[in-house]
Amino acid sequence: MSTIYPPTPYLRLEPHPTARSKATAAELLQPGAIVLSVPSLSTCLLQTEKGRRCDGCHSLPSAGAKLKRCSGCASYWYCGTTCQAKEWKAHHRKMCKSYSRYVATSEYQSLSPHDQVDAHLLSQLLAELFPDDTYSHPAEDGTPLTTVMDLMKGPESAATPPILYSHPNISAWNVIAEELYLRFGNNNFILHSHLNSYAHGIFPLASRLLNHSCVPNAVTKYIITPSECVRMEVVALRPIAAGEEVTIPYLDPALPFNTRQEALRANYGFTCACLLCSFSQHLKCPLPPERGTEALDLLEAQLREFALGRQDRLVQLRTDLHCFERVPETLYSLFHESYLPGISELFSRASHEGPYNDAVAMGLTLLALYVVRYPANYPQIGMHALELAKTAWNAVVTLDQAETDSLRARQMEETAHSCLVVASQVLHHFGMEGDEGGPRAEVAIMQELLSGR
Repeated sequence: MSTIYPPTPYLRLEPHPTARSKATAAELLQPGAIVLSVPSLSTCLLQTEKGRRCDGCHSLPSAGAKLKRCSGCASYWYCGTTCQAKEWKAHHRKMCKSYSRYVATSEYQSLSPHDQVDAHLLSQLLAELFPDDTYSHPAEDGTPLTTVMDLMKGPESAATPPILYSHPNISAWNVIAEELYLRFGNNNFILHSHLNSYAHGIFPLASRLLNHSCVPNAVTKYIITPSECVRMEVVALRPIAAGEEVTIPYLDPALPFNTRQEALRANYGFTCACLLCSFSQHLKCPLPPERGTEALDLLEAQLREFALGRQDRLVQLRTDLHCFERVPETLYSLFHESYLPGISELFSRASHEGPYNDAVAMGLTLLALYVVRYPANYPQIGMHALELAKTAWNAVVTLDQAETDSLRARQMEETAHSCLVVASQVLHHFGMEGDEGGPRAEVAIMQELLSGR
């Protein structure tokens, strides 16, 4: 058993038969337990979030308040002097004067938006790890640099982006930058608030400890606190036994099998052999019947009955482990790569534009598909259940006066109630994260609305 630096009470580092190592639970962990809580080493906002959030702590300005723009580069915004001073000392003092000139270069402009964020992040990391511009590898364990350099390198496919500020020994600096950047693609995280991406971040301890699975027993979330650096928390989705490996998803488990495998090989250099991938590897998924046909209606009804307990409503979600293995073979066409994106788009459109009755029917089918594709308590299940509850409520309140006491009205109210229960349970396990308000606040509002009926 290896020692974790810095120590964490709930995890142990042990040998793994194919990966470098694995983090196992030191004791029984219940759903919702915080397995790991670590501060970011460095983060960088997506360009779409610049000026909207504080570049330091990522908080949104409170009502009536405004972010303060850096007077030097006019491209960084802060919630106050605390974050501005921290960021200036950490890295911005080296980057401020060169920023406008840097982002106008052809090298920078040729990068994808994703790589542009990582280019800024690399420059920030160099400034933070080497404040005096002198490279020295510390001997002691547990320092940020040793933790970063201990990470596995990713595939050597992309060229290292240019550094935002100059260095007297440019050749040696480029070597250091390349060594760090080789660890970006397969170790950095995309930060999200209420499952909406807003930044990239470096959390080297989490990268070092946690392996991937498409059927994970834990997920990451991000805690935004004004004037403090963002923290990552790893949350248990289900009971994790002592000695069981703790895993997180490196990508969306609902992506098609081939898409997942190609992304994992390209970005992380491995082939996933989890239970979902082993199951999917030999799965024959024919094209589903066309929308509007009785054949597709029958398949979707059978899927709802399998995952939700009834064909016409939500009675009880399946929560058995790896329930995808028990899906009837007759439903495999609904695993086709075209089906999930198609029904997701239809539900999104109908839930906003109507007709709401159609949206609820498609939403129940989509919920059933999520139950099969994601592990129990996965946050996307809770988010979709909340959206479905709101859609069912819209169906109720837009009924004609003569229909308010009809069977259809009562069914829609039942659907709103049952979906809200699921949303509340799943999002309770996931806990508070991201910006203030969000899904948990919406659950409370919906509970109040429904209790008044």
